Order: sequence, then structure tokens, then C-alpha cells
Amino acid sequence: MNPERRLNARPKAVLLQLVFLALVLQSYSSALLAAKVASGRFSPHSDGASFYLSKVDGLAPGQKLIMTIRHFALPWSSYRPQEIWEDASTEQCSPDGKCESATNARVWLDKGKPNDKHVSGRYDVNFGGQHLEGGFLVKYRKEKPLWLCE
Repeated sequence: MNPERRLNARPKAVLLQLVFLALVLQSYSSALLAAKVASGRFSPHSDGASFYLSKVDGLAPGQKLIMTIRHFALPWSSYRPQEIWEDASTEQCSPDGKCESATNARVWLDKGKPNDKHVSGRYDVNFGGQHLEGGFLVKYRKEKPLWLCE
């Protein structure tokens, strides 16, 4: 083989290997992230918001986390917390309707606006000896009946 031709072929082979490696790493990291992100819905109300998380890492299939953050006298449209941990009242509920309250829980909401239709963030919850933490991506859904505040 001509030495010039061999030099031209080598960078193409290295580039092809780098592209393949990048694709493998991207696929692997996407699979890891997909396994750790809970889904569900959120409903803003007059004094905060409720988050209904399903597919939570560490819970049995069908179990959900219901997390509520409250800001008394501050509606979601006026104050949407972001990039700060907020305490949340939280329950772990099974499909048969039995719920257990968390000993402590907090929610971190990523940067966003009060009228966003999707909210992402993280949760950190303790149920006695069980610790749950991970990320979530939820969709807006209006609650029925509407949350009433006095």
C-alpha cells in the first residue's frame, strides 16, 4: 500500500472510532437517565403545588409519591420556587389506596416559569428506614375539583 494512502486512511478510521464511541456513550447515559427519572403530573393551586410522581426508583410498580409544597398566601402564579430545596408534605400510596406519610421530604424545582406546562426537578424523601431520591419530569394537569383556599 502506498504510504500516502495509508496516512489518509488512518485519520478516517480514528474518526469513525470516535464517532462510534460517542454514540455508545450517549446511548448508555440516556438509558441510565431514563431509569432514574420519575414521571407524572403536577397541579398548581392557590398556595403552592402538588406533584404526583409515578415510576419512582425504589417503589414497587403502581406505587406513587404525592408531594405538596405550600406557600401560604402566595399562589403558584406569583411565586414558583426554583433552584432551592423546599420542604414538602409527602405520602407514598399503593394502588389499593393505602398511604404512608414521609418522615421528611423535600423538592428541588429546576429553573422555570409559573405557567410552564412541564416541570423538572429532584426529590429527596425518607419513610422511616427507606430513603428515596431521584429526578422527575412532570406535566401540568388542572386538578378537579379545584383547590379551595380561604
